[in-house]
Amino acid sequence: MALPRKLTATEKITFLNDFPLLDVDFTIVTGEPTGSYNCISWTVGVTNVWHWPGSLLSDFDNFYSQFNLIRKTKGSVAAWGHASNNMTHGCISGPTHGPCWESKCGSLAKIEHCLNELNGPVYGHVITYYGKKIRYYPRLPKYYTRYMRRTRRFNKIETDRIDSVRKQLPKQTISQFETKFKAWKKTWFSAEFALDSNPYSRTKTAEFKDLMKMGKAILPLLAHKMMDESNFMALTAFEKLASKKLVIRIDSKDEKVQEGEQGRAYRTVKNYLESFK
Repeated sequence: MALPRKLTATEKITFLNDFPLLDVDFTIVTGEPTGSYNCISWTVGVTNVWHWPGSLLSDFDNFYSQFNLIRKTKGSVAAWGHASNNMTHGCISGPTHGPCWESKCGSLAKIEHCLNELNGPVYGHVITYYGKKIRYYPRLPKYYTRYMRRTRRFNKIETDRIDSVRKQLPKQTISQFETKFKAWKKTWFSAEFALDSNPYSRTKTAEFKDLMKMGKAILPLLAHKMMDESNFMALTAFEKLASKKLVIRIDSKDEKVQEGEQGRAYRTVKNYLESFK
């Protein structure tokens, strides 16, 4: 459908169920649903990376500071949460974001809305605002623009290495993994988590717990899945089973947080493959 557009009948039901204050008849859609980026990404103008700096307000502070945004009493970015240790969402205002505010709602559509219309049990309320620290500043940090120009692929040696490890596993294990992983993946952007930007929320499902019962034997299978960037949510499963030396944690102060969850998944697989040398 051409953009901008109005919500479809199905979207009206979905959004109204989660945001009872939202006037769905006047809500404008400015971006189609996608799991490639989320609300935090959109507030800094990114549409190809899923950003999650952490659940603390300080994590949001550290992340936004890298994009020339600091906490203010009023600003172009509003950060939402249930409390300062349970942050949930970000939205943006300004000349190119409609008459009020604009939100990329998890994996759902990007919409224009009035600020108080998203108040409620899903995102909580606005905790703080962020505005520009320096008036004239590049749209995106140098680190991010350099990162996006890099080639993030796995070479033949690396793909052969992961294939050789996978081939050592019983066929029954691989088959069972594929079934359980597929079932878990279906929950990532399901109705329950469609509006949720926190990847770790996906570890609370029965499907995740069922997958975890397979144990550390599935680490190479998870790593193989993460070679496909669209499977970045599999990081949470890999981290649950892997040893500490295999887990890549990135502090919200570190500029590498700009790479998003896709970048962290890529680094994790690289680190895992290095452990076989």
